[in-house]
Amino acid sequence: MTDRIEILAPAGNMENLVAAVYSGANAVYLGVQSFNARASAANFTFRQLKEAVEFCHGRNVKVNVTLNTILYDRELEEFAETARQVALCGVDAVIVQDLAAAKIIKSIAPDLPLHASTQMAVHSLAGALLLKEMGYSRVILARELTLEQVKYITENCGIETEIFVHGALCMSLSGQCYASAFLGGRSGNRGRCAGTCRLPMSASGRKDEYHLSLKDMCAMDMLTQIEKIGVKCVKIEGRLRTPEYVAAAVDSAVKALDRQPYDLQLLQDVFSRSGFTNGFLQGRLDKNVFGVRTARDSRKTKQALPKLRELYRRERQSVPVDFSFEMGRQKNLLRITDGSFNFEKEIDALPQPADKDFKGRLCAALAKLGGTPFYMRNADCRIIDGMYIPLPEVNKAKKELARKLLEARENVNDYRLQDYTLPEFSKRKSAPQLIARFENVLQRPTEKLDRFSYVIFPLEQARQISDRLKDKAVLEMSRDIFGREDRLKQQAENAKSLGFNRFCVGNIGHIPLVEGCEIFSSFTLNISNSLAALEYKKLGVDVMTVSPEITLEQAGRITSDVKTAVIGYGHLPLMMVKACPVHNVHTCAGCDGKGYLTDRLGKKFPLLCHGKIGGYREIFNPVPLYIGDKKADISADYITLNFTLESRGKAGEIIDRFLSGQPFGEEFTRGLYYKASI
Repeated sequence: MTDRIEILAPAGNMENLVAAVYSGANAVYLGVQSFNARASAANFTFRQLKEAVEFCHGRNVKVNVTLNTILYDRELEEFAETARQVALCGVDAVIVQDLAAAKIIKSIAPDLPLHASTQMAVHSLAGALLLKEMGYSRVILARELTLEQVKYITENCGIETEIFVHGALCMSLSGQCYASAFLGGRSGNRGRCAGTCRLPMSASGRKDEYHLSLKDMCAMDMLTQIEKIGVKCVKIEGRLRTPEYVAAAVDSAVKALDRQPYDLQLLQDVFSRSGFTNGFLQGRLDKNVFGVRTARDSRKTKQALPKLRELYRRERQSVPVDFSFEMGRQKNLLRITDGSFNFEKEIDALPQPADKDFKGRLCAALAKLGGTPFYMRNADCRIIDGMYIPLPEVNKAKKELARKLLEARENVNDYRLQDYTLPEFSKRKSAPQLIARFENVLQRPTEKLDRFSYVIFPLEQARQISDRLKDKAVLEMSRDIFGREDRLKQQAENAKSLGFNRFCVGNIGHIPLVEGCEIFSSFTLNISNSLAALEYKKLGVDVMTVSPEITLEQAGRITSDVKTAVIGYGHLPLMMVKACPVHNVHTCAGCDGKGYLTDRLGKKFPLLCHGKIGGYREIFNPVPLYIGDKKADISADYITLNFTLESRGKAGEIIDRFLSGQPFGEEFTRGLYYKASI
């Protein structure tokens, strides 16, 4: 196998897999019938998966399986059996998001490599280093990183890194998008994203504008740079795309890495949203990163398809083999080897006088390996001077040997498997206490905070917190760690010197930065089952907010061996975005960091900017979640009231309403608490 960077291609079905392999991919990623982040793709049965692994291994191609959705308690047994079957199919790695999935896989097949899905939103060195400690062999980094940030993590994390280089870009940081779930009941974290960001959404208030739709990325021109900084694998997005798309992207990547020209226009024609962008890798996030799929784009795709099919009509010869031929007076012997397997065949043909150079014609015949993945690297031909045997007999033997070699290579990894029994989860019996979380210190209605066990404020505002609140204060770390982890760690150290020792984390990369402190978690860790909660407890998380994508009944099933919190009120952030949609209308100059996006129905979605240049933005649900009149249905240690957009007075009113159990009295939502997203 080559030590060069891997080209990893999507395979939503067998036709796409073949197109990827024939076009020159070094690896493919695919899903089985459940627990993968592209539930609407055709995906593979276990029988098809084993056949796919055999097909790929015969051609020096790896197979990575996506099991990267969040899990529910009732699914853990089924997931364990799925993991066992995937391991039995001998795949090369499994991609996961949920820590429960990682725990189960490592318990059943400890030698099966584990890759951290981009759904884990890892975008810091601290996050990658923690994954290494946890036994992951690769981290698929967030798509929003710049090339310099990728370089820094790659050179220092000690495990393999993988990045996306072509295909669709999510508007939100992967794993941090709740728009599809809360607006349409289809969870991206469950593999059923409805593509909410592709719908009309305007930053100007006008209709028919698509200010959440990003262009597809295309970093083919940057592949040699990416290889140079040590990235192990470059990934092409597109398990829902066509085989022509897969073949075009793989072929372009192969050529780009070999510093050969590729057809960028053809690559754009097969699929684009009015062009491509490298805005994230290059650190240029302006209005040019946005784009939509037009009728003209669709026409170009239709015109390009016939030409693209030629890219995968024939198998690419990518596996080197050596031949040796020995002519004898009574028999002849032909051997083939790929360096691991060796086969030989006797050719019953008596040598005859030759009138031409037989050795040259023999070597040329052996080199003709069309229809196989093999190409001849060397041929050692020992013949009797002036003699030859019929080439049809040689070709017949060559084909038989090539067939045997391919069959021998079509094997699967044989992992040792262990029995695994899920732990017993303790039932929950607790009367919830209250936590208040404020977007800024000025929102706090101080006179009402004695009703709360803890109060969460931004870490950046630690010096503004009064001594009176210090004993119950929890400092929330910025969700944006991009290139800022040293600064975040220093902020935490400064806060500790002021007497604070509780921190709220929203990303797995935060945890090492506040090791040894009392740690609370935001819902953005996507904790949806008891086993994941126990795994986060091992990492040092003391109080964890469960995912609002699960029902209150499911939240109540989370084991009492951990302390949980449920969001009781708040405008939930539907997206965490790096590319600002307001750039479609104006620049940062004169912007106060607040705004609205208007959807096709006229609903206004609040937007908050956290640090204009290089920061991040959050897009909030227009109506708040409220369950103050349903507190009897909550089984958790804490209920959190999240205040983001509210004034100090409004926050006080809502606290009173919640504490007294009154109906909300305004437009609100129960979220998914009584009907989980699919």
